[in-house]
Amino acid sequence: MWLKFNFLLLIIIFILSCAGTKYKLTPEAQQIKQNLTTLPVSDVFQLMEGTPYRTPAFVFEGREPGSSVIIIGGTHGNEPAGYEAALRLVKRFGQEGPRKGKIIIVPLANKLAVENYSRRIPVPEGVDREKGNLNRCYPGKPDGYPMEQMAFAIQQLAIENNVEAFLDLHEAMRPHLENDPEDEEKNLGQTIIYHPNEPSTWLVMLMLDMINSVIEEETNRFSSLERPIKNSAAWWAGNYLDCAAFTFETPRSLPIDERIRYQLILVDVVLKEKGLL
Repeated sequence: MWLKFNFLLLIIIFILSCAGTKYKLTPEAQQIKQNLTTLPVSDVFQLMEGTPYRTPAFVFEGREPGSSVIIIGGTHGNEPAGYEAALRLVKRFGQEGPRKGKIIIVPLANKLAVENYSRRIPVPEGVDREKGNLNRCYPGKPDGYPMEQMAFAIQQLAIENNVEAFLDLHEAMRPHLENDPEDEEKNLGQTIIYHPNEPSTWLVMLMLDMINSVIEEETNRFSSLERPIKNSAAWWAGNYLDCAAFTFETPRSLPIDERIRYQLILVDVVLKEKGLL
């Protein structure tokens, strides 16, 4: 009981300490978020119901059977183009569902991190801080730390719906082609990170052709990188489901509207290739 109280206190301090650094959603995304409960959907699930981490997962079904694709936004709260794009997709498919098959969207996966514009949430003292980073918690655990539980809930959605593609929408500091060898981790913007299996390899070529055809400046063009980082969502999906598995990365150095547009273009390529649009 004392440990749970201390952890709850840590979460409250985290929320208060981030109060001045919150990202303000674009007006379009704010309106979508306010109306999430009124959108027409085939089904909606509350992941981690009854906890501070509770967040909705939306299921949109087509008129005919077909492939299933899962789209995750808000894995990292300080990567807004990902969840801005995911919220727009929820609105879009609420108005007009897929032609066939099934689209599952979790727009605000790490809700507390999104609300506080943070990469991760805090964990108890002495625990690896990456246990608060949803994208380092796969495979998840039903009785683990909160983000391990969220990873487990997302896994179950993917498994139960037999997804053929897993898309995780992210951001980085700068474009990949702005080479900075001393800080490669921050230079992942404008990349598609893919699991090196047959379903992913085919799709990544299609995505690169499409996205780079609409980008004039060479340093802003997309590249592909193999092998998602261990314990990430795309790493898990590629290894455990053997499905097409991707992390999309746009750079925060570009305007937000441009980054959102790139995320949506990449998603559309996958959905069209899978026959959902």
